[in-house]
Amino acid sequence: MILSPHKTFLEDIQNAKNQGFTVDFLFKDNRIYDRKTKKRYAIEECILVEYCRHKGLSDPSDTSILFLIACDDGIKGCLSSNYAAHADLDLMQFALSLRSQNQENINSH
Repeated sequence: MILSPHKTFLEDIQNAKNQGFTVDFLFKDNRIYDRKTKKRYAIEECILVEYCRHKGLSDPSDTSILFLIACDDGIKGCLSSNYAAHADLDLMQFALSLRSQNQENINSH
């Protein structure tokens, strides 16, 4: 596991980057985009590696969620969102509908 609820959100982002998840994804129009290259990925091109929720240090209702995503072309990155009342429901549905890394490992055997 790369992410941990016992670390801060920023610590987890740094740890993910150290593990090769270097792209900062943006969600728009039911796709994710690489913020730098503008390359877009549809749901069927992505695998959800793992995710973790983080509570704000000063305000427990300030909760965010971090998704680690690997794309079929080898690109790996992070996608984040507010969680709870201010969550982007379309983003959440997209991310949680992705194939999981565990499914890929089972299907490859």
